[in-house]
Formats: sequence, C-alpha cells, structure tokens
Amino acid sequence: MDLLKSKILPFFSKLKKTSIGLFSPIKKLGFFSQNKKTDLVSEEIDKKLVYSLSKTRIPSWCQLRHLDKVLNRQEKLGLRFFLILFFLSGGFWTINFARTNLITTPAFGGEYIEAAVGAPQHVNPLYASANDIDADLSRLIFSSLFYIGEDGLPVNDLASSYEVSPDGKTYTVKLRDDAHWHSGGDLTATDVLFTFNAIKDPAYNSPLRQSLSGIEAEVKDDFTIKFTLSEKYSPFLNLLTFGIIPLEKWKNIAPSSASLAQLNLDPEGSGPYKFKSLAKGRDGSIRSYSLTANRDYYSGRPNIKKILFKFYGDITQAIAALNNGDVSGLNYLPREEEKNLIAKNSVIINKFSLPQMKVVFFNSGNNPALKDAKVRQALSCAVPRADIITTVLDGNGQAVYGPILPSSFAYNENLDKCDFDFGRAETVLGEAGWKKVFVSAEEIASLERKASTSPTLLADNEKTLLSFGSGDWLVKEEVIDKVKKTVKKTFLAVKISYLDDQENSQVAEAIALQWGKLGINVSLNSVSSGQLQSAVIKPRAYEILLFGQQVGSDPDVYAFWHSSQAGKNGLNLSDYRSEEADRALEEGRTASTTEGRLSDYSRFQELIAKDTPAVFLYSPYYLYVQNKKIKNFSLKNIFTPADRFNGVSQWYIKSGWKIK
Repeated sequence: MDLLKSKILPFFSKLKKTSIGLFSPIKKLGFFSQNKKTDLVSEEIDKKLVYSLSKTRIPSWCQLRHLDKVLNRQEKLGLRFFLILFFLSGGFWTINFARTNLITTPAFGGEYIEAAVGAPQHVNPLYASANDIDADLSRLIFSSLFYIGEDGLPVNDLASSYEVSPDGKTYTVKLRDDAHWHSGGDLTATDVLFTFNAIKDPAYNSPLRQSLSGIEAEVKDDFTIKFTLSEKYSPFLNLLTFGIIPLEKWKNIAPSSASLAQLNLDPEGSGPYKFKSLAKGRDGSIRSYSLTANRDYYSGRPNIKKILFKFYGDITQAIAALNNGDVSGLNYLPREEEKNLIAKNSVIINKFSLPQMKVVFFNSGNNPALKDAKVRQALSCAVPRADIITTVLDGNGQAVYGPILPSSFAYNENLDKCDFDFGRAETVLGEAGWKKVFVSAEEIASLERKASTSPTLLADNEKTLLSFGSGDWLVKEEVIDKVKKTVKKTFLAVKISYLDDQENSQVAEAIALQWGKLGINVSLNSVSSGQLQSAVIKPRAYEILLFGQQVGSDPDVYAFWHSSQAGKNGLNLSDYRSEEADRALEEGRTASTTEGRLSDYSRFQELIAKDTPAVFLYSPYYLYVQNKKIKNFSLKNIFTPADRFNGVSQWYIKSGWKIK
C-alpha cells in the first residue's frame, strides 16, 4: 500500500475524471496479488480510491492527454486505427448526407453594382422607352399588367387573370389585390386607368401614345379594368407592358410639365426594388443610382438587398471599372470590346438575341433580273451566313432564315433553309436560263478599241462587258427575231446599297465575293446616314438594300410585309405583294387562339421562303456581363434590354443550406 500511495496516488491526483477501463494496465504492473480473493479485495479498494478522486466514468481531455503513458504500443496502434476509421466513416456519412439531404438556398443580402454608359433622365414608364437606362430602372421600380416571356407571349404580372369577349374586342383584366406602392397603399384599377389615359394624352407627350390609339379603358371595380378595342387585335396584351404610376403622386402635376417633375428621378412604384438615393457629380450629372429591395413585393422579397447603378461617360471607362472590380456587371458590351475584358474568368457574358435582324431586300422594280424568283433563290443560297457571323460578328449572332425569329413561339422550324449551298445556287441559275461565259482580255481590248473609234456602234451588252472587264460572267440569251436570228444577250449584274459603317461594309463585301464567284457582277454603294432614308430608302432608289430591321416581340410583321405597306411611305422595303401572304398576316393578327396564330404565321413564313423577296442573314447578340457571384440568372431570350431584369427577385449573391 505504501507503493500505491507513493506512486499511484500522485498520478491519479492529476486526473479529475477517469474510466474504470484505464486501470486494466495497472494489473499488468504486478501491484496486485496473484491470489484471486486478494486481487478482488485490492481491486475493490482501488475502485473506491479512484471514485473518491472522480465520480464519472467519462475521461476528460486532461486525462486523455496521458493515454500514451498508460497504453502499450499495440493498444496505441489499435486506438489510432479506430480513430482514423471513425473520422473517415463520419466524413463519408456527412458528405453523403449533404449530397442527398441538403440543397443550396438563396439568402437575403449582398449588393449588385452595374456599370452603364449614359445617365437616367426620366425614370417614368411614360417616357422610359426612349432611353435604355431609364427603361432598366423603370423595370426594377415599376410593375406592369403583363411582361413578355421568353417565347414572346405575355405573362401575368399585376394582372391575376383576364377575359376576352367573343368578338375579340373587349379585354377585362382582374388585378391582384396584394400589390402595394413603395410608400404604402394599394395599387388599384384607378391607378392603371390614370396611367393609360396619361399615355394617350397628347399633353404628356409620351412616345407610347401611338401604340394605344383606338383603345378605350374604364374601371369596373377597385381591381378590375376593361379595355375596348376599335378593331380585333390578337397581340393586344403585348401593349399592356408599360409600368403603372401612382395616381396619388401624379394627380396634382400638370401634364404639360410632367417631364420636368422631380418624380422622374425620385420615383415611386410597386416593383421589386424601390428608389433609395442618387449621387451627382460637380457638373450636375448623375453618377450613381441606388435601389433597395422591396420587402413587401407581392411576388416575394428579392434576394439581393441592394442594386447600385454607376454611370460612365464611355464604354472604355465602364470596362475599366469592371476589370478593376469596382462593379459586378455591365449593362451592354459592344462585341468589338469583348477583347478588352481582362477578368473573363470571373464573369459570365450572357448573349441574347434581340428582335433585330440584318436583311438583304430585293427591289425587282429597279432590276428586271430580280423579278425571277429563281434568281432571288440562287442569290439566297450563295449567302455565307456562318462565315459572316464568324468573321464580322466574332460569333456574336445567330443565323436567321425568315421574317420571324427563332425565339418566337410562332417560328416555323421546318422552313426550307438554303444555307450557303453553292452547287444548288448554280443549278437554280441554270434552270432560270443563265449560263456562264468566259470573256477574255483580248475581247475586252477589242471592245475598248471599238469604243475609242466608233463609240456609237457599241451595243448595250458590249457596253456592259466593258464595265465588267474580263472573267466568267453569267449571261442569258433571248431570241429577238427568229428569221434574222437576232439574239439579245443580258449579263447578270446587281448593286448593293447600304449604310456606310464597318459592319455593313464587311457584310456587303462578303456577299459580293460569293455572288461574284457565281458569275454575277456586283457593285457596292455605301450611303451616309444622312442620305440613306431620304435619297435611297424612301424613293426606293436601290436594287438590293442591306438594312437592319427591328421586328418586336410579337410575330405580327404586318407593317413590314403586307401589300398595303409597299410603296414610298411604307416599311415593306421589297415592295412584296402576295394576296395569300396578306391573308395569312391578316388572320394571324386577329386569330382567337395561340394555335391559330401559329398556323397562320407558319404559312406566311413558308410563302416568304418560296417567293424569296429578301435574304434574312442574322440576328446580332446583345452582350450582358455579370460577375459569377450573381446566381440564378437563367434567361435565354429577351426582347428589350430591360427584359434582362425579368426574374430579378430570384437572383442571389448570398446562400445557405437547408434540408430537402
């Protein structure tokens, strides 16, 4: 017992808590009698002694630190093995549990900072369509009855439902009853009526006024409004995408001075974000515009707490801010500036096809050869769309083959697409009576001598050859007098007119190169912006026009292709006339169902493909840059730049975990 008191007790006095299992090694030290009875008595004494020092069976960390003094080598190895096995199995179980039971979920917070070139002027739905920055801010601050979905069809926003009368001229719209203004108060049908009438009032001078002509509105009750059309118009709901302004804030402001009101820069709406503040520079220009999340937004509080717009004088400054990390997004990146992005690994360049397209319009009235549909079809087959998109647009565009874009619900995927088929182009020209002939340099020299000595004796086709020069040219022979065997030769030549800028010049040259290989003499006519409309487009003073067209979100292209729109004052730039196509367009804009419209516009697209009054080239991409920290941005199609904010309340920066 002296040995026990002198050696064992000092050791256990350092232990505050212990386990009975720790004393199995003590027996191995030989301190206990080999007599079983004595051993039991001694063990009982030991237990009482140990329990007097610590009443718990669970060892403390202080005790565990001394395990290496108690355990032998084999026990230490065994303990390490089981500890490793325990942690590995625990880690595997944790990972497996997380994979099968936990999901990432958005959390409220964070700030999104977007760079833009320019500055806001009228953050007011009555005027915002005239300025992209105003339209962006308005989309975030204000709500509308409907917005345009990715397929071009209207989606309910403030509208909870709507009904259309049997004659298609009356639309009764029910409003949701949980929409509130940012400062409080319900948004009602009276606010919608006020906004509608303000747009129609000439005194407000809204650019949307023309779109609502021939439409009347009246309030049925607090949350019901009725619209009456003078004529049936299927895409009517697409017109009800303007933001709603509060009557209470605007009723005392004279319409003639509305564009000067402070509410244009300090607005109140009912959208996902509300105005917080703006900052101006010394020159009075707006440098930044701050928005904060609307916690009472009827579709749910947005995940991102704050959105800040910073405004720059030019795109170089805006890109520098993005490269330096001062902003986390850029509202628009010109494709030629993409190479200047340094932080490409930290951003995502979203590419959207807006409802714009580059088109080659044929004006057969100024070139008899273009009256033949086969010639137009051959020219279409020899257009190198893919090469143009790659070399001119740096890949930032998609090929289009008809007047309705692939993003539209009415797009006909089964169109006959003659996509740069050179062999087919030659075959079609042969079927149309054109054949290739070689004109040597000697023949041209002979004609030049004849022109210098007897210019009046030159035939029209000889004058044409002199202008062409030597080479392989397409010619069509027509017998004028069978008795005298007089043959008229016509050489195929066309002239392409276009706005004088870099993109158009490159596109026109690429087309001219391929058409020239067919044996067509192609001349190019670049026109300044000041002369294009007045001297070329309006008087239809072109054979072929390379021009951009903005078609809108709805497939209604009546204004561009109906026979009534041909002539000097219309937008039918090919002067295309077809009774069957007219019927399809007329029925498409008055059909009662989406399926009916789809059928009408599919038929129209097939007629355009057959008649080929134009060659549809490409739709350029709109490039929108965001830092990768912005999550849940999932749009594929937009119809205006502001559409990129559709679903903004679902974006998030911060995140957490939750069990499925």
